[in-house]
Amino acid sequence: MKLAVAVFKEYNISRHFTSKHKNSNYEAMSEYERKQNVESLCKKLSGRQNFFKEVNTMQEAATHASYIVPYNIAKINKALSDREFVKQCTLQVCDVLCPYKKNNFQTVSLSQKTVTSRIEAIDKNLKSQLESKIGQFKFCSIAMDESTDINDTAQLVLFIRGVDENFKII
Repeated sequence: MKLAVAVFKEYNISRHFTSKHKNSNYEAMSEYERKQNVESLCKKLSGRQNFFKEVNTMQEAATHASYIVPYNIAKINKALSDREFVKQCTLQVCDVLCPYKKNNFQTVSLSQKTVTSRIEAIDKNLKSQLESKIGQFKFCSIAMDESTDINDTAQLVLFIRGVDENFKII
């Protein structure tokens, strides 16, 4: 939350200036020099703020990237142990293509706990999307199919089609 003062009281500013900056070199400066000094201070502040924005952007990118591997692991129904293999391959490719960015790739967390929580988050998101779409249905049809995977584990697949009030097929 940013706090901004809408109107500065002239007395408060002059009191602050005389009490905090009385022995500084501001009094000896001309108006032009003061403006230059203020501009340079603003540039320094902007540079510091941009540093934190870049760090935040890099962290957001790392978080986004940490969803990509779990998504693909879940999509093709692979074991969670494949996550380390994927990370090793990615780091080796990074060594060749962009070694200066390797630190960014190393910040992507692919621990078992992270991958599991990412897959659960994707599951919750897909479930909420499906529930919101089903809530718009006026008519629907459901097709079910049962099959077994390589390990003889039964898999149930549901195909849901619906029509909303505008006869749009969802």
